[in-house]
Amino acid sequence: MIKCGVMFAAALTLAACATGSGAARPFEDPAVQKLYNLSTPLYYATIKVANDVARGCDRYRYDAMLDAELNEKRNEVGRGSLSAIPLRVAIETETGVSERSFAAKHNVELNGGDLCAAADAETLEGTALSALLVPV
Repeated sequence: MIKCGVMFAAALTLAACATGSGAARPFEDPAVQKLYNLSTPLYYATIKVANDVARGCDRYRYDAMLDAELNEKRNEVGRGSLSAIPLRVAIETETGVSERSFAAKHNVELNGGDLCAAADAETLEGTALSALLVPV
């Protein structure tokens, strides 16, 4: 009986953790809509750069929940991870272009630099990339 109660409590705890609060921004947010509507190569380039920015600034974290939710929605319309496999070369090319563009736009290095000012600027502009950055 106690064993059953402990398992039930553990299941409830796991369910609460799994549901969490969800993404930091709603799907209707303009920045989220910009991100959702990107082409597949640009979408994956943007999430890569957003990850790099979040790692380079301790004032922001990457919104993995939003990433997962958007991927699911994009898969429903044929633009998510399921469609990305044959576009690998295009995604790699676009990622390189996006990384260089971001670095030039903000006069920063994505690897090893302080990216907080760039993250702040993206957030103020309401860019697609900013949808994935959550202030801590």
